Amino acid sequence: MSDPTLCYVCTECGWIYDPAQGDPDGGIAPGTPFEDIPDDWVCPVCGVSKDMFEPMQKDASETSSSTAEPDLVIVGSGLAGYSLAKEVRKRDAERAIMIITADGGEVYSKPMLSNALARGQSADDLVQKDAASQAKDLNLDIRSRARVIAIDSKARSLRVQRVSGEEQVNYQTLVLAMGADPRVFPAEGSEQVEIATVNDLDDYRLWRDRIGKQSHILLIGAGLIGCEFANDLASAGFGVSMVDPAPWPLSRLLPEAMGERLNRALENLGCTLYMGNTVARYEKTASGYIAYLNDDTAVHFDHVLSAVGLQARKQLASAAGLKAEQGICVDRFLQTSDEHIYALGDCAQTEAGPLPFIAPLLAQSRALAATLCGEKTALSLPALPVVVKTPALPLVVCPPKPGSQGDWQLELDGDDGQAIFVGEQGEQLGFALCGARTKQQRELAKQMPALIAESES
Repeated sequence: MSDPTLCYVCTECGWIYDPAQGDPDGGIAPGTPFEDIPDDWVCPVCGVSKDMFEPMQKDASETSSSTAEPDLVIVGSGLAGYSLAKEVRKRDAERAIMIITADGGEVYSKPMLSNALARGQSADDLVQKDAASQAKDLNLDIRSRARVIAIDSKARSLRVQRVSGEEQVNYQTLVLAMGADPRVFPAEGSEQVEIATVNDLDDYRLWRDRIGKQSHILLIGAGLIGCEFANDLASAGFGVSMVDPAPWPLSRLLPEAMGERLNRALENLGCTLYMGNTVARYEKTASGYIAYLNDDTAVHFDHVLSAVGLQARKQLASAAGLKAEQGICVDRFLQTSDEHIYALGDCAQTEAGPLPFIAPLLAQSRALAATLCGEKTALSLPALPVVVKTPALPLVVCPPKPGSQGDWQLELDGDDGQAIFVGEQGEQLGFALCGARTKQQRELAKQMPALIAESES
């Protein structure tokens, strides 16, 4: 019998299947238990298969939001912050929890931002729940549109800037789940153009309103997010010119032959790719803008979107004396260099480096919640394939650890292919799949080394 307290979360995009609501657009009637969904059903947002969903408890509490002095303070209301709060609530119904967030605190799937235009979705369409409802459902205090401006680790207190003024918030345990900021690389004349980034719901709302319905977009960056945005924008009817210094798109994740197929698929969709190039300077004209590339190519455009990667939000932690490198450094228990402060998600640097995807984030939330509730639990992660949301050429990647030495071994048949990254000792360290071969992701993942091996202690 189906458990009515469970819903199911997509480990790629965060979309939640609630059996009570079903998926009518996907042919799944309200009231359909997850186990009764046909095996060929896919996530309506990112297109992954049914086996990429994990069960989770529905928000059970219907009490008012907590007003008690917080014991646990979480900075950030993205998937990392909210997932941790939910996991703690499963173990402790009464603990006083406060979430402080610089944005509106809405519950939404961040990965959906890069494929929402083609689906015709506004920012409001992406919202699954507002902050007030989330606070009530999880019985916690949410301070939205509030920014932490300083951490006093000795006093265990935070300085928080709100619209109404500055306030002090004390904590017993602090968790930093602040995410990451998009990188922007300016060029000569950048002050003449407004270089946009889309990293949260507010960004998407502004971006969607700015570009209107018909315009030409200059897209800087052909990495994972850049390629997803290119596919989305072109599918939504926008002209797209993509610029990247790498020789082929997704060059850090794909071998050349597979990258060339992605290049061709995006071109067939209407994108123009300028690989091996950077923007040297921008120029404003009477009819729009021109980007002059390093090979002197002139690219005309109306708006520019930067998608060249993320940098962890670590400044606040560094200013408080916490150890930080690429991100806020944490141990196997996600503890920082301060015993009362933890970090997870995009702002954290684990022994495997930053872990910017949904599945490792959910694993971090579960492990940290157990630790915070008295059951010290080290983080361990198997190999976790990532679905790239490029319907023009379906892709799944499971890259080897940074610095791995070896070569790609390819099997390609048109747009269907498999690439295995083989180490110098003949060991399989990673893979990339395209087309119909993406269905092999689960089986191949089992053969790959763990991102973070289980602790022996």
